[in-house]
Amino acid sequence: MTARKKRGLFYIVVCALSLAAFSGCARQGSPQEVVITAAPTAAAPAATPTPAFMASASPGVPDEPSPAPSPALSPAASPTPAATKKPKQPLSGLIIGVDPGHQAHADREQEPVAPGSSATKNKVSSGTRGVKTGVYEYEVNLAVGLLLRDMLEEAGATVVITHTEADVNISNIERARFFNDNKVNLGVRLHCNGSEDKSVRGAFMLVPKSKDYPYYDDCVLAAKAILKAYGEATGIDVKKGITYRSDQTGFNWCDRPVTNIEMGHMTNPDEDLLLTDEAFQVKMARGIFNGIVAYFEAKDRG
Repeated sequence: MTARKKRGLFYIVVCALSLAAFSGCARQGSPQEVVITAAPTAAAPAATPTPAFMASASPGVPDEPSPAPSPALSPAASPTPAATKKPKQPLSGLIIGVDPGHQAHADREQEPVAPGSSATKNKVSSGTRGVKTGVYEYEVNLAVGLLLRDMLEEAGATVVITHTEADVNISNIERARFFNDNKVNLGVRLHCNGSEDKSVRGAFMLVPKSKDYPYYDDCVLAAKAILKAYGEATGIDVKKGITYRSDQTGFNWCDRPVTNIEMGHMTNPDEDLLLTDEAFQVKMARGIFNGIVAYFEAKDRG
């Protein structure tokens, strides 16, 4: 072997050894720092909808038809209420006049008892007074009159009342003409009576005396109906019945059906206590009201 070949072989060996040494150092040295970046998470696949026919199936079990849903229960329909009938109004279309007798202050100025008469009376007298309570007659008359007005209106009547307060000055002629002007189908005058004999008690009616009086029969028929119903409602004695008068200014100047009730005697201690009692006054008004209704029912029967 020549020297040149020997040198070439030497270089090959040296290179081979150097390469082997370099590779070994690379494996045995400190591991290189490697930065690992997290891979983006893949979006979860959307759930595949289960076919409707498989919704209730179990593995190995044949499908069974689902039970039909129960119909929703609706509340039972409330029965339609029948049309409410309006309460019967027995006095519908009628005009009733109410005159609570007397007033807070008497008027002693004179006026003719009747048209063209020379006889005169006080325009308004003071009335009687409770022997035990001291209550004035006009107070009782007005209280009952207002109650009666309300009852009559509830029954459908048109009510005209001479006054709703005690502090007025209305003569008996004016009261009679008030009924005339309003063309009342019936005028009712409300009074209590007095007597020097304290044992006298009871209610009674006054009507015009003359049979020539316009509506005379109506006056008597109304008086009978009212007195009967009043006795039934109050228990007050009504045996005195009807008194026929020709000296009543409230009659003589009136040309409409009219009557006057004396509701009791305030000069009787027991009756005085009744007539001035508010609860009892409701019974008084109710009795008069019932009598008015009975009167018109009787007229309707002919």
